[in-house]
Amino acid sequence: MDIIMDQLFRVAIYLRLSKDDGDFSSGMEGKNESNSIHNQRKLLLSFLEKRPEMELYDEYKDDGRTGTNFDRPDFKRMMEDVRTGAVNCIIVKDLSRFGRDYIECGKYIEKIFPQLGVRFISVNDGFDTAAASSSDSIVIPFKNLINDSYSRDISIKVRSNLDVKRRQGEFISNFAIYGYTKDPQDKNHLVIDDYAAGVVKDIFKWKLEGLSPDRIAGRLNKLGILSPMEYKKSKGSRYKTAFKTGSKALWSHVAVRRILQNEIYAGVLVQGRRTTPNYKIKRPIYKDESEWVRVEGKHEAIIEKSQFDLVQQVLREDTRAAAKESSVYPYCGRIYCADCGAAMVRKTANSGGKRYVYYVCSANKADRTICSKHSIREDALDKAVLKTIQRQIEVALDLDRVMQQIDAFDWEKVELRKIDGNIEYQNQVIEKNNVLRLGIYEDLREGILSKDEFLTLKAEFTARIEEAEGIIEQLMMDKNSIMDGLGKQQNWLSRFREYENVSEISRVLIVNLVARVNIYENAEIEVVFRHQNQFAGIMEFLKTQENDGKDAAYHGLEVV
Repeated sequence: MDIIMDQLFRVAIYLRLSKDDGDFSSGMEGKNESNSIHNQRKLLLSFLEKRPEMELYDEYKDDGRTGTNFDRPDFKRMMEDVRTGAVNCIIVKDLSRFGRDYIECGKYIEKIFPQLGVRFISVNDGFDTAAASSSDSIVIPFKNLINDSYSRDISIKVRSNLDVKRRQGEFISNFAIYGYTKDPQDKNHLVIDDYAAGVVKDIFKWKLEGLSPDRIAGRLNKLGILSPMEYKKSKGSRYKTAFKTGSKALWSHVAVRRILQNEIYAGVLVQGRRTTPNYKIKRPIYKDESEWVRVEGKHEAIIEKSQFDLVQQVLREDTRAAAKESSVYPYCGRIYCADCGAAMVRKTANSGGKRYVYYVCSANKADRTICSKHSIREDALDKAVLKTIQRQIEVALDLDRVMQQIDAFDWEKVELRKIDGNIEYQNQVIEKNNVLRLGIYEDLREGILSKDEFLTLKAEFTARIEEAEGIIEQLMMDKNSIMDGLGKQQNWLSRFREYENVSEISRVLIVNLVARVNIYENAEIEVVFRHQNQFAGIMEFLKTQENDGKDAAYHGLEVV
């Protein structure tokens, strides 16, 4: 195509640089674009100065945008101006600034621009569609292919490098998570932000006291505490999110729950939850949890692992507060019928001008033929449970006193070996039943089993697997409790001292000390304490110590 010298070209200069190549957001105050963008602009404006037939219409800039696709804000704006006829000439520094997708670049240069009557110029490549030769039709596709290959190679190297960093426990996100900040000496290491960490501790404490995530969010907003997004902004961060819906982001139940469930606060760095199919497709793919990269001990924990585990357990329980209550009731998710295993439900009744609160078996409430009421008044329940807890606290403090007189590490080592052995056994149970479950599919296909027999066996094997998984979960919680206590004079045991003078039932008391309360007929109760197996383990250990001739001084102690 011959150049028409007397035609006036309304020019769009297009500038682009990806995050990987540029220095945008490098932390320099007042900097709003990369050096490369500035240099591209100078080159293209200098090119225009020598061509009177060209008139600059507008500049289009995608700084920090990938060239592997054309989903870029200013590129889209430029194409809108092209289609309305406002622009009929596009100039770029070189083909790689235009894009790095071989197929899409070729489609624009060879098909879309000619159809729209748009002249396209790549200055450094010496390419101009108004003076293109037959050799350009061969060279330009090869240059686009090379640019495409460059992006692919860079993507592979970046992915590999990031994966290595994750597995080494280096923090690779752009922004530190709430409660932490990046170490000034090492951007891949997290250090505690004292103010935000204090808020995180309050959130975990309030959860154990019975507040729902929604109530916690409301309390934080009422106290005027900045949400994670607003806090980052107040610290000078350019952090942005698609979740913001108002002029000022407030705390929400989602944000609170996200904090409560994040293992990073227990000292576990979890990364690599999602990826993308390849360097061209940016749609995220969420990985299976087994593929996540988990590294412990690379940063300081804000929340003890045992407390974090306890909160996860509480979150799984039915902890809905009544409409007019600020927190859940003390026994919520912890009280059961001893005979049928169903949860007990809290009821109220008015009689003689007085209000009575009592618990009944939920199975009986639904169908009276299934179970009896197992009814018990709340005041009688509180009295009995409190007395039992007070006795257990006395035992715990006596054990704590004795353990301080001997080498507690001996017990810890023995107990950890027992727990590890039990976990290994439960994993063997899971593996065995998985094999059996897979085998019955083959038996069904070959007609050895009927469909009903298959479903019965499948349910049985699945139940065994789920039971073993539940046991492992509890064993891991026990193990974490012991590990927290290493070097801290039995941290979980001495913690009972916090409740030494307890005089009333509260949600935090029940959650921290009680695993479940079983209600029998005639209002008899059984309190199952957390760490009950560890109590028994200590008693056994102390007896062994005495038999070995060591001064255990455990006489009179018993586990409630």
